[in-house]
Amino acid sequence: MQGQDVTFRAEALAYGGPRDNDVEGHQSVLILVHCESNQCVSHGTQRLVLGTNRGAVAFDLAALPAALTDVRTLLRESVAGLDIDTRSRVMEFLVSGVSDRLAGSSAAAPSMALYAAREALRERLPVPGSHHRHLLGGSIDSFFAVAPNSFYVRGWIASTDSPLARVSAVSPEGCRTEILDRLHGHCRPDLNGLYGRVSRDGEVRKFGFICHFETKAPSYLDDGWLIEAVNAAGDEVELQVPAIERNLIAVRNTLLGDVNFGSDADLCLLTEHIAPALLRVQQRHADTICVERVIQYGTPPVNPSVSLIIPLYGRLDFLEQQIAQFVHDPELQQADLIYVLDSPELSTALEFIAPRLEWLYHVPFRVVVLKSNVGYSGANNAGAALAHSPLLVLLNADVLPDAPGWLGKMAAFYESKPAIGALGLKLLYEDEALQHAGMYFYQDEGTGHWRNEHYYKGLHRCLPPANVTRPVPAVTGACLMIAADLYRQLGGLSGQYVQGDYEDSDLCLRLLDIGRENWYLADVELYHLEGQSYPAELRRLTCHYNRWLQSHLWGHVIEKCMAKAIPATAAIESALRLNKPAVRRR
Repeated sequence: MQGQDVTFRAEALAYGGPRDNDVEGHQSVLILVHCESNQCVSHGTQRLVLGTNRGAVAFDLAALPAALTDVRTLLRESVAGLDIDTRSRVMEFLVSGVSDRLAGSSAAAPSMALYAAREALRERLPVPGSHHRHLLGGSIDSFFAVAPNSFYVRGWIASTDSPLARVSAVSPEGCRTEILDRLHGHCRPDLNGLYGRVSRDGEVRKFGFICHFETKAPSYLDDGWLIEAVNAAGDEVELQVPAIERNLIAVRNTLLGDVNFGSDADLCLLTEHIAPALLRVQQRHADTICVERVIQYGTPPVNPSVSLIIPLYGRLDFLEQQIAQFVHDPELQQADLIYVLDSPELSTALEFIAPRLEWLYHVPFRVVVLKSNVGYSGANNAGAALAHSPLLVLLNADVLPDAPGWLGKMAAFYESKPAIGALGLKLLYEDEALQHAGMYFYQDEGTGHWRNEHYYKGLHRCLPPANVTRPVPAVTGACLMIAADLYRQLGGLSGQYVQGDYEDSDLCLRLLDIGRENWYLADVELYHLEGQSYPAELRRLTCHYNRWLQSHLWGHVIEKCMAKAIPATAAIESALRLNKPAVRRR
């Protein structure tokens, strides 16, 4: 070797028996050498020396190109003729040796090489057809990539004469994952007529299945997945997998659509399959938070005491509606206004109207353009990371002030309470009905899950109990004040929840858990148009899941805080029965 020696990592696998031209008792050895190709060139490497416990073996790299062949040919000529167990060991060795190179944009070459190896070595099983209808059949309806090593599959498998013995998911790269014990079975009425509704022992057959599983090695190829099924009688089938869905929004919406709370079995589906998959989706969303640019419009205030974080999603008209109200309040012109655009596709339109709004109203503000949509928690956390002030206000774009001076009153009250956590205020509908006067938790009798409820929602703003400043279990994130250092200490809003529901109550519960107290400030009022950029059907799906997640994570804290809140709530409701105004509920 010329120049400096370079040490490479090598792994070896002995397999098979002696070939006809081998010395008796010797085995074939497959060696994986891990190196960067340019290392050999840059260091002038002449030989590759492999050290073993019996000495060293040297290979002349100059002569190596003439002996090179592709992986598929090599394995077909040296391994493919061996028994299935040996081929499986070789494939497992290749997957484990190359898996650390399966990452992002650099994964294409090793993924394709492993796919070629798998095709050369795998045992091909029969594809289900009509002749399998009384033995073993199945189909994969949909397949979702939750993360590079996390997948969610839906389909059916029917084995009428013998129980299933093995169900394996095989990635294009050859990583094999046994999933039989993880399958969540459910009834498929469309298959009962073909295979029979009831088994010989009288149980209702569940041919359909859903399964979330994780693999030892990541997979980036969209085609080539297989599901193998084998029953105890030895029947085998190979189920082809349709094109993989990788779009995170489509994956998330499918998972939410599978949420059901009808039985203990459905709860098992949620806890063991849907929730782990959704948590991975949400984590991937959090990982994509990237600020593309920050644009300052107008002269920023010097040493602002409060930063307002205002996500913009879907509708830009809210921006002018707020600025047109803020212009009447000198306090808002001295605040750090941060609008976070969570709809990057609207960036061109926003950057067209923003300078005109600042010129017209002379209210300085910043616009933070995110690279991709990251949801309510991600947008607020991105804005908070750029805030300059000791106090933060999380503010919805559809919240409008009733009168000037509200921000100063909030800040003064917050600073007067040393153990305060989050501070909320009175929010109104446009018809003067109450939208928010603090939040509490109500346990659903059917599911046992804790729901978020707003005190006195739909009643008149002048209702006496709603005009009492007091500690409350939680406040809404539509307008929530918190110390910036406290917010960052807790890691901001949790990214585990989906699409802007329950992140605010989760934050309040975490504050209660560390001994803080959440407050409702009754003598400050703002209007809240509530959820006009949020489709109702999507909100319905997310509420079911988010409610369960919050109960699962914080049920013990909720029970403790509501044990104290219930007597006060009962007294207020008694007063309501005597003074209930005749206004419509919203």
